[in-house]
Amino acid sequence: MSEVIAARYELVEVLGRGGMGAVWRAHDRTLDREVAIKEVALPSGLDEAQVRRSYARTLREARSAARLDHPGIVTVYDVVEEDGRPWIVMQLVRAEALDAVIAREGPLPPRRVAAIGLDLLDALRAAHAAGVVHRDVKPGNVLLPGGRAVLTDFGIATLAGDETLTQAGAIVGSPAYLAPEQARHQKATPASDLWSLGGTLYAAVEGRPPYRRPDMWGLMAALLSDDPDPLERAGPLAPVLHGLLRRDPSERLRPDDAERLLRQVAETPSAPAPYAQYPPHPPRDATLPRPVPQPTLPPPGPLPQGTPPKRPARWALIVPAGVFSVALLAAVVAVVVFVNGGGGEGDDPGRGRASGGPRSGSAANGGTGGNTGGAPAGYEQFRGSEFVVAKPRGWTTDGSGDDVTFKDPSPSVIRGIAIQRPSLGLGHNTDPGDALATTANQFKNDSGSYPDYKQESFTRHIPYLGDEAAELQFSFTRNGKPGRARVRLFRLGGALYLALLVTEQKDWDASLPYFQTFLSTLRKAS
Repeated sequence: MSEVIAARYELVEVLGRGGMGAVWRAHDRTLDREVAIKEVALPSGLDEAQVRRSYARTLREARSAARLDHPGIVTVYDVVEEDGRPWIVMQLVRAEALDAVIAREGPLPPRRVAAIGLDLLDALRAAHAAGVVHRDVKPGNVLLPGGRAVLTDFGIATLAGDETLTQAGAIVGSPAYLAPEQARHQKATPASDLWSLGGTLYAAVEGRPPYRRPDMWGLMAALLSDDPDPLERAGPLAPVLHGLLRRDPSERLRPDDAERLLRQVAETPSAPAPYAQYPPHPPRDATLPRPVPQPTLPPPGPLPQGTPPKRPARWALIVPAGVFSVALLAAVVAVVVFVNGGGGEGDDPGRGRASGGPRSGSAANGGTGGNTGGAPAGYEQFRGSEFVVAKPRGWTTDGSGDDVTFKDPSPSVIRGIAIQRPSLGLGHNTDPGDALATTANQFKNDSGSYPDYKQESFTRHIPYLGDEAAELQFSFTRNGKPGRARVRLFRLGGALYLALLVTEQKDWDASLPYFQTFLSTLRKAS
């Protein structure tokens, strides 16, 4: 029987998932129409006060989005409460997202991108006039119905001047398209949305985000030191991209100027834009990083010469949304566990570690806060958005929903276990063995993900959860430390998931029981 929300909205199917929850196609029984409903998922480890603040923020954001009445903005119809949490009811727009179009078609013609930019700019101006900042403009939030562009998911938008309810120090938005000021934990403004618009149009015309780096830390270093990668296909769009991607918000292209330049390209594609007005950036000290959101990207290369190494302060676990490669996802998690774990050189001893117990406390959809929930001795139950599992008691928890990493807090040990739902690019019909074999081949050809990579075993057709799984084990070196990893790819509830164990070589034998218990207790949430 289908689930019904607020005795009115019948959930039909999941349309997509992200860091803020899932979006469902639903049927409004009262008005007999189809709608989209956003199911808000909170991060694990929040206390009751944080949960209340998060729900209050969601309600305020829904109200702010409901104030917007514009053909270029997905309409918010209603916000209801079910099971003690809010659900946002929105207009259902049947259209492909821009990121999917880029993945399928590659770089788009400048004239088409300019037309998309005009629609998005008009939508943003309407939102800004109402005092609403989107804060998450990106290709995945741009729908393309009937030859126009529509901006969706004001799920992390905030009313200008409103007190933020986000956790202190958190980065809100998608790292690939954040403005520099947002990455520095400064207040997002309309100018921040214009930066993100520039990054979105850059990705559309170039077929890739403005930055290509081998891992998250390289991307963050680029944010603080590099200009966007040189344009190759933008042609007449170059002036507007250079103008929007200015580091200093006060120097960023104004909406009127951006509209003029975009309209010139959209209406007279053969006429060159005035390059002299917005020349390329001079060398400065901060710019925007871009995690890889399209599967068309080539394997990442080394960091640019002269890029200073930087600690990933306050970015203890960020898996870029929209990464379509199992290999890249696993690589990011391994970097998180290895670089930010075990008290290695350069670590902040107070960051990402529990003190005498798990960091995640009692929370809806999160950790158990000491309730074992029937877990084995020495473990406690953890509930994700779609699964339940036993995690080692006292290990820290980073992430939420379908993407979570558990790390041993001991300063003398480097090990972690992660579970991820890799991407929408891997459907329920994908064979785990084939997908993991492709990943293994990518590791062999990409020394940047796992230096000194050496495959130790590869096994198909492992009976698991009533289906078949595949498993890959390999060794590598990270920061001069020999490590080992085991990856299992499996189906759960019709979706592909990845479980990953990463440790130092010296801790491997002692770590395997943790992983075996993790796998044996994993099940679909009821």
